[in-house]
Amino acid sequence: MTASAWMTRSPHGMSPSRTVKPPPPEVLFKTGSRSFELAQVLRRSSHGEQQLIALRRQPGREPVPVFLQALSLTGRTVSRLRDPQARMQEMVTLARLLQHPRIARLNGCHEAAGVLYLEWEHVPGYTLDDVSLLPLVYVHAYSEAFLLHVGLQLASLLAFLHGHADERGLPLGFVHRDLHPQGIRFGPDGQLVLTHLGDAFSRLPGRVPSSITRPHGQAFYGAPEVLFGEAADARSDLFSLGLILLELATSLHLYSLPRVLLGDLDARLTDEDGQRVLQGMMVAEQAGRVTSEYIHIVTHAAAYRPEDIDSLMIRLSPALRAILHRLLKRDRAERYATAEEVEAALRARATELGGHYGGAEAAEEFQKALAGTAPLLNGFQKDVGAFPRGSVLHLPTPVV
Repeated sequence: MTASAWMTRSPHGMSPSRTVKPPPPEVLFKTGSRSFELAQVLRRSSHGEQQLIALRRQPGREPVPVFLQALSLTGRTVSRLRDPQARMQEMVTLARLLQHPRIARLNGCHEAAGVLYLEWEHVPGYTLDDVSLLPLVYVHAYSEAFLLHVGLQLASLLAFLHGHADERGLPLGFVHRDLHPQGIRFGPDGQLVLTHLGDAFSRLPGRVPSSITRPHGQAFYGAPEVLFGEAADARSDLFSLGLILLELATSLHLYSLPRVLLGDLDARLTDEDGQRVLQGMMVAEQAGRVTSEYIHIVTHAAAYRPEDIDSLMIRLSPALRAILHRLLKRDRAERYATAEEVEAALRARATELGGHYGGAEAAEEFQKALAGTAPLLNGFQKDVGAFPRGSVLHLPTPVV
């Protein structure tokens, strides 16, 4: 299979309803004595980037799983968006500047058969998406201490990224723009790690901007201003953090309000709201990204109310509700100004709870939830359907 073929294929592959002989390993590319075999297709981003898990093989050594960002050098999206090579070079520079124990290391950059690859270390553990999914099966809730631990870990990472300077000592102006649970790993030690640097914005010298305005990141975790086609800043990342914590705490999402129909949301929109939604649709259409799901998400972003957030958080403590309310303000001027402020608010609440709760305690709590979930997976799959391939909760469909 050619590089261009796998860049457009479905991640689900063949139907698992019958036993078939597994195909031979698919080699994505080779460089020197190393070869990279496709292990898992993850997702495609808004600008055509494909995210993959691959096995790096080298004679005389054990195979090593790696995370790949792949961007085609040809095709329709390339002519409309930033030069892929300039973007990849920016990511290499940012990875060198932003080294942190809880950000995956960049191993290198490769070009093969018209595709650019960024090779990142593959972080062990579970995606935060998997961590969020467990309560759906196990019908339980994580402790508030667990939620605060996750929030503190992510807020401290954002504080590091947002506050970093370039090699001249000037503010880097970093904005992640693609913070979502699939890009965050919950490690065996209970520590959280970013698997890559997202759809980053920075003020690196010589940075070449996109030739068109386009949406950034995964829409389901995007801040309203990003979905409306407006510029992102550090507070946009804080909104994404709020969505992640809300989902982890409640198994519910602000952009998928229960018992609220799209027509009801439309009726809430003022003329100004409608203009922002229309602007977001125009930007998304220009980037080839408009879908019915995208329209649904952008409408939610323009129409949700504080009482909607309250209805999702009814089981949470007043202190945690207050933090999430401020993170999820539609007007970014009303949110926390910095990640440091978020970190301070979360830490103050953790102090109120008392007792020590760190990575070891979080890992133990998650393992108990995972153990409680395992016996229920078969029944859940029959009633609701299988979890996505690659999830720790995915079970192959039984042979029929």
